[in-house]
Amino acid sequence: MKTNCLFIVNGLGMGNSTRCFAIMQHLHDRGANIHVLTSGNGLEFFQDKKQVSSLSPMASFYYAVSRGRISAWHTVASLRVLAQRAREKNAELEKVLSAIRPDVAVIDSEYTVGPLRKRAIPVVGLNNSEVVVSEYLRAKHNPPSVRSHFWCIEFGDYLFHRYFCDLVLSSAPLPTPTRHNKFKRIGLILRRSLLSQIPRVAPKPFVRPRQVHNILFMLSGSIHASAISFATSHFPFHIDVVGRSGETKGDVVFHGRLMNNIELLMKADALVVNGGYSAFSEAIALGKPTVIIPVAGHAEQLVNARFVEQLGCGFIASDTTVMDKIEACYEANEWPGLKPRSENLQLDGATQAADAILALAERRS
Repeated sequence: MKTNCLFIVNGLGMGNSTRCFAIMQHLHDRGANIHVLTSGNGLEFFQDKKQVSSLSPMASFYYAVSRGRISAWHTVASLRVLAQRAREKNAELEKVLSAIRPDVAVIDSEYTVGPLRKRAIPVVGLNNSEVVVSEYLRAKHNPPSVRSHFWCIEFGDYLFHRYFCDLVLSSAPLPTPTRHNKFKRIGLILRRSLLSQIPRVAPKPFVRPRQVHNILFMLSGSIHASAISFATSHFPFHIDVVGRSGETKGDVVFHGRLMNNIELLMKADALVVNGGYSAFSEAIALGKPTVIIPVAGHAEQLVNARFVEQLGCGFIASDTTVMDKIEACYEANEWPGLKPRSENLQLDGATQAADAILALAERRS
């Protein structure tokens, strides 16, 4: 009998959907039936995927925002509203479980697991909070602006997955020990369509700043995308902006949300990305000079940005300093501190995840 896999995916941005789909492709190739329960951007992303046997909508949790920034305290203060949302999500999940009877469930930034636990369905968490906790606690200097998000959100996320999942797949660019045996370290999860293109571009020498023809700004597909001003910048190269809408003018072209940005990624000589998992993973894998802008007050994005710097793949900047950083590199005609992509990078996370999910489902059977 085929394995029935249910993916419960947060659809706030695009990254959760793209990395889950990379795993789904491997599962589908091995004969599994794939069912998806998601929201927002996820519904649009999965609607035309032939590997998905059923697609169901659900309500979504969210981060509260204060003065344009993520606010952990305001999120906690919204618990009454979130509790009502949780009841709605439970009902939606119960309906799907009765219809498809999955052998295993995979959750990505979703926390509705009560109905799964009640039916003894194995729960696999696709989550990097364990990596974030380890890297944050190991760092000597963490800005006060991310402290509340770390303790209220990321550390709580780590505890949730440790106690309510049967297995947690934690992705990182390099193999490192995990904090608990319930967590399994896997490599970066990359889109299959991009993974096949990587041998063409990495590892190769960096294009020097004054030889750059195209820069891709790949900003978050969620409401937290960086608000970068391009009005006062005049560079002798083309800029593509994905994830944000705007007025195309001169060499700055706004593409809005794209379901497929592979062509733009391959054409770019350098990248500017927010610090979400998928964007930072693809930037590292491609080995192109990268400026990473972690969303203000977001501990996970800060940890991802630090990975980019530690691996010599790029620089950390903010909404207001990113153009200055690019200009400084252009004037000096060098990318200070950058080095070729490490050959030790783990890029087969999607395959490893599919192996682990099927193994858990088989043990349950």
